Amino acid sequence: MKFLSPNFLFALFALAIPVIIHLFNFRKFKKIYFTNVRFLQNIQQQTAHSQKLKNLLILATRLLAIFFLVMAFAQPYRPSASNNQLNRNIISIYIDNSFSMEAINAEGTLLDEAKRRAIEIAESYGLNDKFQFLSNDFTGQQQRLLSKPEFLEALNTLTISPFSRDFQTIINRQSNLLLPEANSNKISYLLSDFQQQNPKTTLSANAAIKINLVPIKASELANVSIDSAYFLSPVHQPGAEEKLVVRLHNHADAVAQNIPIKLKVNGQQKAMGNTSIGARQYANDTLTFSGLTAGWQQVLITIKDYPIVFDDSLLLSFEVKKQVDILHIYTNNPNKNINTAYQTDDFFNLTNANESQINYARLQNYQLIILSNLNTIASGLAQQLQQYVQNGGSLAIFIPLGADLSSYQSFLKSLSTDYPISVANQPIKADKISIKHPFFDNVFDQLPRNLDLPKMQQYLEMSNLTRTTRQTLLYGGSDKSLLAVYKIKKGKVYLSAIPLEGEFSNFSNHAMFLPILFKMALSGFGAQKLFETLGTNASILIPVKGLMGDNVLKISNKKTQIIPEIRQSPAGTQLYIADQLQSPDFYKISKADSLLAIVAFNYNRQESDMRFYDENALKEIFKNTQANILNTGQASIKPQIKQQGLGTNYWKLCLILALIFLAIEILLIRFFNHRHLKQTL
Repeated sequence: MKFLSPNFLFALFALAIPVIIHLFNFRKFKKIYFTNVRFLQNIQQQTAHSQKLKNLLILATRLLAIFFLVMAFAQPYRPSASNNQLNRNIISIYIDNSFSMEAINAEGTLLDEAKRRAIEIAESYGLNDKFQFLSNDFTGQQQRLLSKPEFLEALNTLTISPFSRDFQTIINRQSNLLLPEANSNKISYLLSDFQQQNPKTTLSANAAIKINLVPIKASELANVSIDSAYFLSPVHQPGAEEKLVVRLHNHADAVAQNIPIKLKVNGQQKAMGNTSIGARQYANDTLTFSGLTAGWQQVLITIKDYPIVFDDSLLLSFEVKKQVDILHIYTNNPNKNINTAYQTDDFFNLTNANESQINYARLQNYQLIILSNLNTIASGLAQQLQQYVQNGGSLAIFIPLGADLSSYQSFLKSLSTDYPISVANQPIKADKISIKHPFFDNVFDQLPRNLDLPKMQQYLEMSNLTRTTRQTLLYGGSDKSLLAVYKIKKGKVYLSAIPLEGEFSNFSNHAMFLPILFKMALSGFGAQKLFETLGTNASILIPVKGLMGDNVLKISNKKTQIIPEIRQSPAGTQLYIADQLQSPDFYKISKADSLLAIVAFNYNRQESDMRFYDENALKEIFKNTQANILNTGQASIKPQIKQQGLGTNYWKLCLILALIFLAIEILLIRFFNHRHLKQTL
């Protein structure tokens, strides 16, 4: 038998009080003279013996009542078998230091209250017990055991972090340290406001770990956040008009009225907006601006919304290309009309290459590769082009009528597109255009009723496979596909059944030819990733290819500079940053003095929804872990902690016995004499 509060046992000296009262409260009898005692002859006189018995019974009940009352306050318990065997405790204490813990309640900030509760937990254990200090930062230092003084010292350094972790990840992190510790009681505490997470899942944990939840009470707050942003067109040209869609999210149960939006590009204000958002709804606002020059652009979008402000700004970065690089591959002579078309605009940089002079190492640097007047597709070229398309490149194929169709068939089958079967020796005219396809956006100001479309004397009969990802752009008689685009993984393939030779069609001289070539080139840009989110990825991909030799890249802003590990891939350069970047900003990626890219990092929006789980929801989520929820409404949680794992508690039984003996004392005092009086009468 042990006691949770043994200091209360000193109160047993109070047992002397009723004994002293009993010994010194000698009752003195007085003689009373009656003139006539004839009516008292049947009264049974109370003897000294019965009075003594009554006093002894009352004394016993008083002693027992005081004894059990003292025992109730001392809280006796019988330790469990496991606690008798394991005298060492290993305690993991997780403290949520995400943005939501900046909120204020009656005790100050939620983080300050969590720190105070963590101190109470630590003080509830002995000096020989070991502690793990864990926060959302998940640093390497948090994967070791600390003494109590070391734990309290680490606790003082805790500040708000931009990272947030889901409950299962936290439990797994604690388990990684606790489970290998043999011959010890393994206990974990989660101190958090328990902000709602999506999706809601039931958690699991090892049964050897006793999990305790310490909810830090928080109030729900209204909040509007900038969720994301995207451009309507992936193509960015110097001086061109840009349309940026800003997506806002209202996390409150009331309508958010007239939220102001500001847009700055490279420090200059470019646009403003204003929008209202329904309760728990999203809203999009399109901001239009222009006047960009070639190079990397730094965009800042801001709104005004209090009191939650960490998600009121969004940083974006993107590159405005000075020109688009195009490679034209041919046999013998290039197609003159292709050269003429791209020479009309300096934005297009066309490189002509004979099939025997191709630099395969530079293929990934081109936004568009065009095959024309190419009689055969060599196996080496086919393999390189397939990889180019799969990594996001755009490939346009114009097959000459005299080409070796079998080589084209083998190549196009590997891409899972249609392929040429034979040459159709009959005239045909394009009679329909997929005007609603995004490919033709901004091509026509107004579509004429009788649109003049290309004609051909001969054309290629295509396989017309039903399982391809074909999207037809130009149709001929009987809905034949004359020009189609295929989505192949990250890239695109444009396949034409119309020959470019002037004797077989007027396509290369037609007015439609130039806008089609332009659109093919512009589609090769693809959508740039506008921003990264802190704490979500250990690496980032930048669209810089062909870095050779010992390359040392630097990621830096005004306050930070790191040298990441780099790996080359066909899609670009992979930079491994782990958790080295922790503040939102524009980070320059450079090689020596050469700027390669600018990457914008933003805070995660998981903390934007200020709704929290109540006790019933926590019980449901943690039901498989058999977690205990501590009541933080009390002044201190130490008594609750000390009761954890004590085995069988007897304080309630002691309190009940004390009340029973008090009741017996009252009954003895009230009814013992009454019984004798009834017998007398």
